[in-house]
Amino acid sequence: MNNITINKIRDSMLCINIAACLFTMLVILKTSRTICVFQKAVDFFNSTERIPVKPDSAFLCSVLLCSCFVITHSARQFVFADSKVPVYITLGIDMVLNIALLKVTDCNYNGFILWLLANCIYYIDNKWKYFAMTAGIFLFIFSNYDFITIYYPLFSIRSYILFYLKNTQNLLLFIYYGFSSLNLICFLVFCMHVIQRQRGIIGVIHRLYQKLRTANTELREYADMKEKMGQMKERNRLTMEIHDTLGHSLTGISVGVDTCIAIMDTSPEKARAQLQVISGVAKNGLEELRRSVSMLKTDGLDGVNFEDAVRNMLDRIKEATGISIRFSCTVRLNLTKEEQNAVFRIIQESVTNAIRHGKATCIGIMLAERNGNLDITISDNGKGCSHLEYGFGLSHMQERIDQLKGSIEFNTTGGFTVHAQIPLQGRSLE
Repeated sequence: MNNITINKIRDSMLCINIAACLFTMLVILKTSRTICVFQKAVDFFNSTERIPVKPDSAFLCSVLLCSCFVITHSARQFVFADSKVPVYITLGIDMVLNIALLKVTDCNYNGFILWLLANCIYYIDNKWKYFAMTAGIFLFIFSNYDFITIYYPLFSIRSYILFYLKNTQNLLLFIYYGFSSLNLICFLVFCMHVIQRQRGIIGVIHRLYQKLRTANTELREYADMKEKMGQMKERNRLTMEIHDTLGHSLTGISVGVDTCIAIMDTSPEKARAQLQVISGVAKNGLEELRRSVSMLKTDGLDGVNFEDAVRNMLDRIKEATGISIRFSCTVRLNLTKEEQNAVFRIIQESVTNAIRHGKATCIGIMLAERNGNLDITISDNGKGCSHLEYGFGLSHMQERIDQLKGSIEFNTTGGFTVHAQIPLQGRSLE
């Protein structure tokens, strides 16, 4: 149930209460003047226990108090709608106004207390709501005219209404009790709307809770799936690292050992020196393998200049195999760690393939900038191949380039050529 309907009910209750209160005091004022005009005071005094001392003043006070109710109600609804403290202050003022109005009217009308209760229910949303409601209920019960007159004499509007003829009495009593009944009905309707709204809120909360549970379950499943994907990604990464590291090292060792076997009888000293180089390559490969397995970092390039790392790797393979390798870099590289790792591994894998499969004796490597891309070209004078098959190494090169949203091509004519491009995304290479 929306707030507009509830606000309309509270506005209606305010109008009904003002009309009932002013009607009560107007009947007393008008009857008092009629009694004086027709000189019926003695008969009237004999039929009632108490009369207001100053009916005119009582009526004006009622008008003033009703005006104050309108002011506090408007302040809550239009001025302090979003501020709790001023709203609570106006509710406290309404409580004082209610007590003053009960005093002025001698408890002949206490319907404003129901309107105050409705406002407390609507505005107070914490533990103070129950305290305010309890205080309002007690005030409504103990301000009842019939209850108070048991212990304390009050003037009665019924006495003033009974002064008139039968038809007039019936009309005035109908209006008086009609206002009270309408006020009570509006209060009950207000409570029903509030209950329905609370039930609606509870229903919404329940549905949101169910959605939250479903989302939580889906999130947990997604987290599990992401964890498994992360584990698979790390396994694939570890596989690539081991393949690149071991493949490169073992290729250098294999070629170097073959060279040692060939020169062992004719040149033992050269063979010994070559074996020492091969030992260094083996130790370096083992160190890189341990680093990849234990830390799963890019490739041990942290803290080392990228171009120097590439040259050192190429120098080791040249020393181990005796193959001619030319490396040319016409730009100062400004790459991310992922890009450095990809370029390093592509060069390493290409050199390994050229030695292992292409039986190449000369390899050329060039890094340059073209059209905003890092251009990588690796070519050899090996035997090439008539039919290109994507093995583990070529597949990993393709995967690394795809992750960087680049491109890679392989040419098997006149040896083997790897040509790759990596977009720099607005970054310039100095």
